Amino acid sequence: MMNIGIISHLYPNTYSPAKGTFIRNQYLEISSRLQTHMLVPSVYAIPLTRKWQETHAPFISEREANRVRYFSIPHAPLPHITKRTISNAILRFLHKKKFDLIHFHWLFPDGLAIPAVKNLNIPTVLTIHGSDWYNTKNRPVLKKLMHESLTKVDAILTVGNKLKNDIIFDFPELEHKIFVSFNLVDFKKFQPPESRSESLNKLNWNFEKKHVLCVANINPEKGIDILIKAVKKLNRNDFILHIIGNIPNIRYSREVLLEIEKSMFVELHSPVSHDRIVDYFQGCDLMVLPSRREGFGLSLAEAIACGKPVISTKSGGPEDIVTRENGFLVDVNAPDQIAEKMESILSGSISFHSEQIRESIREKFHSDRIIDQIINIYEEIIRPF
Repeated sequence: MMNIGIISHLYPNTYSPAKGTFIRNQYLEISSRLQTHMLVPSVYAIPLTRKWQETHAPFISEREANRVRYFSIPHAPLPHITKRTISNAILRFLHKKKFDLIHFHWLFPDGLAIPAVKNLNIPTVLTIHGSDWYNTKNRPVLKKLMHESLTKVDAILTVGNKLKNDIIFDFPELEHKIFVSFNLVDFKKFQPPESRSESLNKLNWNFEKKHVLCVANINPEKGIDILIKAVKKLNRNDFILHIIGNIPNIRYSREVLLEIEKSMFVELHSPVSHDRIVDYFQGCDLMVLPSRREGFGLSLAEAIACGKPVISTKSGGPEDIVTRENGFLVDVNAPDQIAEKMESILSGSISFHSEQIRESIREKFHSDRIIDQIINIYEEIIRPF
């Protein structure tokens, strides 16, 4: 049986149960078929700060993963330091265990260690999720390091077709080893609710209202400001918009919070665990994701698996998920279009059927199909070594 090492700095724990759940889901599915070890590089942080608490909290299950520590200076143009320290931390772990293949998640910072691992003659796979590409590719100080990793890795997986095409546009020589591998959806967990009243009771939501859901952090990339503008354009008072996500301490989020405070139709919720988020999908009438850029859009897929219609933007990943059977795609930065589609669904002038919504993505994002594809790629890469 293959022994696979999986590496990701983003991974859920008891302090941040919602971060990196898609990576944990994939890891657990692969673990059900192969011998695997999860390695979580964690940056050194000042004791008792929020970052320190996040990088020291226990994992969801005891001994589920291993941490290694590395040094990095936030927002500083010194990626060579990050590359050296994260590579050394990973190499120290790899010298203790023998692996047939290492699967990296995130081009930055994790993927910076790919050349060091290749020096050990270990096959490597890299999954690029979106932000790790778009937020770094135009930083000159990083581009050379990124290109070295992309050149040396044996296979590159992307979570969407647009992301794949964007990487090929910049590095056409990589086309032969880039594959689309979507994030998987747990269709056993994410199912249509047995009854609307039961779902609303669980959440203590108003039975007389329509409930619109947005699961996204309040940052510019997710476009929450656009959604707030859309809500203001609706000429109705029979709905509540629920936003679930982290609120970073940046100017953008502070400005959005001020707008939310002015609205009687918006409620903020703290991030919840992956097990708990299903209650919100089952309780809502509509899911909206107004992203300016989106590598995949797992919250859309999970809402659809629960039989809920969705509205999202032509921002990358949603084009692989949203179809006319399950919702609408609108232009980026278009609150008028979002408001129009929200109105058509909330008013009932356009209707969707729960089972048809769910079936529209079942085959495409089913865990068996995606894990089969990943393991086939592992086998193809390992065979020549």
